[in-house]
Parts: sequence; C-alpha cells; structure tokens
Amino acid sequence: MNAYRFAAYPSNSLVAAGVTFAVSVWFLVAAGAILSDPASPYTQRVVSQPEQVAMNSAPAQAKATPKVHYTVMVVGKRPQTAKI
Repeated sequence: MNAYRFAAYPSNSLVAAGVTFAVSVWFLVAAGAILSDPASPYTQRVVSQPEQVAMNSAPAQAKATPKVHYTVMVVGKRPQTAKI
C-alpha cells in the first residue's frame, strides 16, 4: 500500500493500533459522560393525568354531551360515463 514508515515505531501496525486504542478510549469516555448526565427538563414529555370523574355525577354527564349538533352535508357531482 504505502511505503511510508514511522521512524519512532517498529511497525505501521503499532501506529494503527495506537490510533484505534485512542479512539476507543475517546468513545468510552463520551459514552460514560452521556450516561452519567442528568435528564434535561426541556426534553421530558409532560403527561397529563385524566380527570377523576364520579360515575353518578350529573354535571360530569352534562359536560360530556355536546350542546350543539352539527350536520355536515357533502355535495358533489358524478362524472358522466359514456354508455356503450
């Protein structure tokens, strides 16, 4: 591949192993920092609790039924098909 050799080291594989080791240690330290970091309040999803409603409560029944009923009418024309 490459004829270049590092003069201070006996082989190029020793340099490659050193670089691999340094990168592995870097990722290990980064993973430890991520896992030890406390959760951010800005990334937490707020879960709302449903309201507790009594079963025999009349106001709760009135609140659940709508006071206005809407009717939706869809009007459209069908395309004329040719009769054969």
